[in-house]
Amino acid sequence: MTRRALVLAATSLLLSGCGLPAQTSAPRCTSPERTALVAQSVPSAAYVPCLLPLEPGWQVVDFEARSGGSRLSLLSDRSGDRPVDVQLVPGCAVDGATAEPARAEGVRSYVRVRSVAPTYAGERYDVFPGGCVRTRFDLPRGPHIPLLEELAASVDLVRRTELAGDVRARLGVELDP
Repeated sequence: MTRRALVLAATSLLLSGCGLPAQTSAPRCTSPERTALVAQSVPSAAYVPCLLPLEPGWQVVDFEARSGGSRLSLLSDRSGDRPVDVQLVPGCAVDGATAEPARAEGVRSYVRVRSVAPTYAGERYDVFPGGCVRTRFDLPRGPHIPLLEELAASVDLVRRTELAGDVRARLGVELDP
């Protein structure tokens, strides 16, 4: 096993198998070690989702990174018991979705609204070479607009090339291409 694989395997065990709460183990934009786990789950993805500081009232309730994709669940104190799921997957079907302004260069962004009452529910997609970030939401009407704005301010996309440089500098290992 290469040194790179050993370091990433050890990091994965540290973050997922030792009982760290999801809030602690979540992929923060300032922690390339954790975000590298997300990147390794879809090695073809040109971008990787990560968390900026969460807006007041938001918390991470679940985080999972495994081969083929990653999932991060966030919950607001104003969303009832309805978490928002942010997933990195190899691809998304955006048929029937409406194009939105792109969140980053080289990204195409879309939204598909499934319902507007009694809850505002649907998916947002950020599509890029080799992957897609799919955000599923089902929010109470009324606070849904500020909740979606807060969510957009808390979940960022980092270029895989930038993340690879950070991982190389901090850990001395290379991300899988």
